[in-house]
Amino acid sequence: MQWAEWLVPGAAATLADIRLLASVRTPHQHIEIGESALFGRIFRLDGRIMSTEADGYIQHELMVHPMALAHGAPACALVVGGGDGASARELLRMPGMREVVVAELDAGVIALARTWLGGLHGGAFDDPRVAVEIGDALATMQRFAAQDRRFDLIVFDLTEADDGGPASALFETAGLHAARRCLAPGGALSLHLGPPWHRPRTAALLLERLRGHFTLVQPLTAYVPAYGALWAIAIASDTVDVRGACPQSLARRLADWDMQQALRCYHPGLHQALFALPLHLHAALGEGPPRP
Repeated sequence: MQWAEWLVPGAAATLADIRLLASVRTPHQHIEIGESALFGRIFRLDGRIMSTEADGYIQHELMVHPMALAHGAPACALVVGGGDGASARELLRMPGMREVVVAELDAGVIALARTWLGGLHGGAFDDPRVAVEIGDALATMQRFAAQDRRFDLIVFDLTEADDGGPASALFETAGLHAARRCLAPGGALSLHLGPPWHRPRTAALLLERLRGHFTLVQPLTAYVPAYGALWAIAIASDTVDVRGACPQSLARRLADWDMQQALRCYHPGLHQALFALPLHLHAALGEGPPRP
């Protein structure tokens, strides 16, 4: 079989020669696990590719490590969504990480991930530092904020904001406000902006919302083969200048953490290039003129 996903009307990304391993409809969504010779195990929600074994490390490393290294000493993290466990896996690589909370709406996602997606989560759900919160993530964050529970890093590992699905409210004012209240001083948040060339208005709108809540909002881009497009991620913080972090300092920190051998995408030499946008995206994303 083949799975085609429309980026915009008239342009689609297609994965072919897929063998379906599991298909489950929960009260929240349709979860599918497929497999192909090119991408290995493939995780799909409501007809949209979330991650694959072959290239999932790209977005998950970039969602986590640039902001973690710029932060310098993250000890606790919250993953909003992320039921495949891949973001948790990346967070657990940091030697100072004491706690990772995965706030996932659908227990069915975690159950299928445990069975089929070991190549993505690497056993993260069995790590004693990981706690899983099942239920509405907005309510979970609001509860954490009321309890004065704070996190150094927050990863919104969700379908992007324009899909109208159960995660959409998290990208609106209430969701971003709750996330900001859950950040510890000096903390940072990362989230998907989607394909900025195909959906520039969606990405620009989300960046505008983020700028209404955070002092520093910095987009980065990378090509993700399974998505069939250039992909954008935003990092937001009041104090952590991830884009401006010194590559030499990042390299020393990565060496101290003894992590580089475990990574397949991110390295300090790539850091500044990730944030260097072409002129057409500067305009489309409201970034202003590029810095010299």
